[in-house]
Amino acid sequence: MGVTWSERMSVGVPLLDSDHKTLIGLINHLQRSIGDDEEYASVGSVLQALDEYAAHHFAREEKMMEACRYPLLTQHHGTHTSFADKVAAFKARYTEDRTSVRARDCLTFLNSWLIDHICTTDMNYRSWLIGHPGAEAAAQRVSLTGGTAKSAQVDWPKLRVLLVDDNLNFCEILRTILGSVGVATISAVHDLDSAKAVIGQDRLDIVVSDWHVGEESGLDLVKWVRRGPPDQAGLPVLILSGHERMTNRDLALLAGADEFMEKPISARNLLLGVARLVGKAA
Repeated sequence: MGVTWSERMSVGVPLLDSDHKTLIGLINHLQRSIGDDEEYASVGSVLQALDEYAAHHFAREEKMMEACRYPLLTQHHGTHTSFADKVAAFKARYTEDRTSVRARDCLTFLNSWLIDHICTTDMNYRSWLIGHPGAEAAAQRVSLTGGTAKSAQVDWPKLRVLLVDDNLNFCEILRTILGSVGVATISAVHDLDSAKAVIGQDRLDIVVSDWHVGEESGLDLVKWVRRGPPDQAGLPVLILSGHERMTNRDLALLAGADEFMEKPISARNLLLGVARLVGKAA
């Protein structure tokens, strides 16, 4: 069973509650990736995202604590470091040998640590952070994408994204990553005909497609997009693939893709890639 967010977990700071929901969502994706056809790509992507989001969230939380002079900041930083080290260890094992880390290995630790941390340690700072005038401003200055010019220019809540992948779990991982920066309009389809129907009917800002969509190829979708009317032909397309050779990037770009990214993905790199492509098309 996955973890379900409840109001008892709320620390009373919407920004931090949102971060906690993202972390819980990623842990739940690990649960769902057990036995998945692309388990290793999913596990690697979630571990990478957890590593990045944990660092991002902890930095925001600690900046808020600094702003309100929270007296237990040093102890809190220690618990953050412990969690980050454990996730980094899982990630290092995975990088060295993809078969050495199964989703089930991570779940007990992640579930117990995060829930205990939110429901006990984090509750201690509620009265210090809630309503503090400088705390939220300090947190807002910490960006997952590093505050790059391109990412800063993207109006994430207004972005319209189409995900094309026959792996439903991986679509949800992508949805969680995009949703964490405020993207609200995300469509997901699992075959090329459905993708073409959405592209033909809806206004979109970017398409993110897997190379292998069932028995079909995402490259065929790219070629179809480029043959369309001007608005469609200029639609940015990012191709993802877990079957890597150096030639694959070249093939994807030759087919008309704007960018190619290898699975397991980095959440930060995905967002930076989307920002670059959307900014280029604007």
